[in-house]
Amino acid sequence: MNNSFLIAEIEKWNVIFQSTSNIDKSIYELAFFKIFIKFEKFLSDTFENYAIGNSSIHGYCPNRRLNFEDIDHLNKVIKKENRSFVNHYDLIKNISDCFFLDNPFEIIKTDPKYTTIINQMKSIRDYIAHESDSARNKYVTNVLNDRPFIEPSVHLMTIKKNYNKSYYTYYTKSIIEISSFIINAPILENE
Repeated sequence: MNNSFLIAEIEKWNVIFQSTSNIDKSIYELAFFKIFIKFEKFLSDTFENYAIGNSSIHGYCPNRRLNFEDIDHLNKVIKKENRSFVNHYDLIKNISDCFFLDNPFEIIKTDPKYTTIINQMKSIRDYIAHESDSARNKYVTNVLNDRPFIEPSVHLMTIKKNYNKSYYTYYTKSIIEISSFIINAPILENE
C-alpha cells in the first residue's frame, strides 16, 4: 500500500488551480470530492491489505489480532448479509482495534484534531454529493459551526484562521498527514 495515487490527485488539482486565475470556483468542490473519495479508497484498501497481512510501501505491516487468509476470508467476516458494500470507515472507527495489536488507524479514531477534520470533510463530501436537507444541516453544524450557509466552494477557498491558507489546503494537507501516518511504522513511546 502507498498513498502516491492520493498525493498525485492532490497535486493534479493544485496544478490546475495554479494554472489559471479565471477558474470557476465551484471546481474546488469537484477537486475536494475527488480527493476525498480517493482518501476513502486509500483507507479501505489499506485496511483490507493490513488485515490479510500485506505490508505498506514502507515495509510496515501492523501486528494482527486476527489473521485472515485473503480478501474473501476477510469479506466473509466484515460484509453484512445481502450487501456488497462495506463501510470501511465505520469499520475502522469502530472495531479496527479488534483486528490489529498496534492499530495504524488509531489516528482517525482517537486524535481529536484528525477526528474533527475527517468529520468535517465527510460532511462536505456528503453535501456535495447529495445536497439533501440532512446533508446540508450536518454541513452547517459540523463545518460552519451553525453560521449562515455558504456553498462548500466558498468555504474551501476561505482562509483558515491561525493557518494562513485555505481550508482546501488545510484539508488536503491533513489527508496527506493521515495517510502517511497510516502507512509508516508508528513511533512507540517506549523507544
